[in-house]
Amino acid sequence: MIEPAGKDQIFIRKLSDIILQHLSDENFGVKELANESGMSQYVLSQRLYSITGKTINQFIRETRLNKAMEMLQNEEVTASEVAYKVGFSSPTYFNTCFHEFFGYPPGKVKNPVFGINEEINSVQVTAKQEKKRSVWRTLMIFSSGILSVIILLYLVFNFFIKNSTSDPGVSLKNRWNSLINKEKGNNTVKDIDGNVYHTVTIGTQIWMAEDLRTTKYNDGALIPYVTDNKEWNSHTAAYCYYDNDKRNKSKYGILYNWFPTATGRLCPIGWHVSTSNDWETLIDYCGGWEKAGGKLKETDTIYWKAPNVGATNETGFTALGAGGRSHNGTFSNLRISSTWWCPPRCGDIITLSNDRTWVYVIESYAEEGYCVRCVKDK
Repeated sequence: MIEPAGKDQIFIRKLSDIILQHLSDENFGVKELANESGMSQYVLSQRLYSITGKTINQFIRETRLNKAMEMLQNEEVTASEVAYKVGFSSPTYFNTCFHEFFGYPPGKVKNPVFGINEEINSVQVTAKQEKKRSVWRTLMIFSSGILSVIILLYLVFNFFIKNSTSDPGVSLKNRWNSLINKEKGNNTVKDIDGNVYHTVTIGTQIWMAEDLRTTKYNDGALIPYVTDNKEWNSHTAAYCYYDNDKRNKSKYGILYNWFPTATGRLCPIGWHVSTSNDWETLIDYCGGWEKAGGKLKETDTIYWKAPNVGATNETGFTALGAGGRSHNGTFSNLRISSTWWCPPRCGDIITLSNDRTWVYVIESYAEEGYCVRCVKDK
């Protein structure tokens, strides 16, 4: 049975009055209105919809918005102030709801006083926007300047790295180390083949910071290049590349058997194959046999397999895991160990590995193949 229109109006006015009593309470909603009206939410929802065709939430929101319109027309208030007074926690959301309900934003309400306030607010907003734009322009200019400096530094760095040595076999990192050592007063040295090596001062010694790559003695005589396993096991001077792959020369240097190291002609003139005494001086400077390996090893896991324990290369020695060749001709330990001949005693070698910081002196066969490091004569 439909109730008379007069009762419906009284009912609607009662609901509106309840909402207006709690107008600024943003948490006043469906549950609170039902409790205040003495009805269940279901009954309230059904009756309100049968009269107005609106849900309870719609009715509450539109009551707030109608009161907002009244305030804007008759009071000296801004839209933001009205938003909070009619129970909206966000002025932005209030503007959206107001625009949807009335068809225009609250700033367009025909109120002379409000219009003045809105115009002032508009000017203030414009000024703030312009300030933000100015800040952004400054940041963009500053960022562009920083980027230009970075690009310039990269180009300069690239130029000097490319021109730090003419030897294409030297790695980028070694070229950089070459530049650093030049700043320290060190130079490069060239062998009889034209290979250029950068050097590093460690304590009182000057070492090559790369393993030797020459195929000739310093008087121009050729060192035999041997790939055959049986021939490698002969008692004559020989050299090879790891796995007989010439591409390994530029990375890890050349593997020599002991015999070329005993001639006194293997390193460039003014340099000599590092002796056991040279190594002892170096190891002492690096803190002893237990710690020195880490200070001599290259730090990455490109030329060493992980974990490359303790590697800091703080000396600039840049030891790489060059592996070696046994007396029967087989190759092994690439990226696992680095080994050098250390005369004068036949067969003595210095070795370090990827899994510890120790440096070891071991006796080996003269026919085995290992690297050579040269030290400048004093």
